[in-house]
Amino acid sequence: MLLLIGAVVAIILLALLYHYIPSRKVFFCFFVVLCLASAVVFFAWPSTRHHAENTMSPEERYALMEQQQTFADWYESYQKDIDSLDHNWQWYHQILENFKEDNISIQTTYLRLSQLEQDSQQLADRIEKHTPPLSLNDSCYDEVTEVVRKTHEYAEAQHRAIALTRAAADPANLRSDDQEEQSRQLQAVMIRESPAGLFIADEIAAIRSYLSLPDEQEGATHTQEENPS
Repeated sequence: MLLLIGAVVAIILLALLYHYIPSRKVFFCFFVVLCLASAVVFFAWPSTRHHAENTMSPEERYALMEQQQTFADWYESYQKDIDSLDHNWQWYHQILENFKEDNISIQTTYLRLSQLEQDSQQLADRIEKHTPPLSLNDSCYDEVTEVVRKTHEYAEAQHRAIALTRAAADPANLRSDDQEEQSRQLQAVMIRESPAGLFIADEIAAIRSYLSLPDEQEGATHTQEENPS
């Protein structure tokens, strides 16, 4: 807006000068100088304003770095539970695949799914107890809260799929003695009950953006510009 006002004022001044300056040569020299000065202001203004916006006091920088460490500590613990979710899910599919290939009996399948059901319930309960660090700023706190909510819902959905598959594998509930038919029944439960996925990339990106120091944000911007793909 300021640049637009300045441009309008410059045009008006040029019109007045053109009218009152008798020498056209003097006018054009003045015009060239004004254009050069305007170009300098135009290109220098964004960088000056950007520098002002990105200036932080030492106290502000220290406080932000403390929040970075707080989140990093929380995320390290959280990541262990994510790894456990992934491990449980891989083991779940491995059990069903082993039974499908007739490498294990239905009794073994049932026992392994029973143990996995207990493990997945304990993991879901542990994830539910995750709370965002109170020292995080409001924006980060809200994003971490959303991460916890989504993760717990995913863990519960994963546990439900495992529990229902375990129930279907119970020899007392099977309606067929045919191994292939039993496998199809278990696969059907798996396909029907499997959660779509855990999508928290947007929240994690937002948190990292909130907690980035100005020079880190500038470096990330330059990297994106150099590697747009």
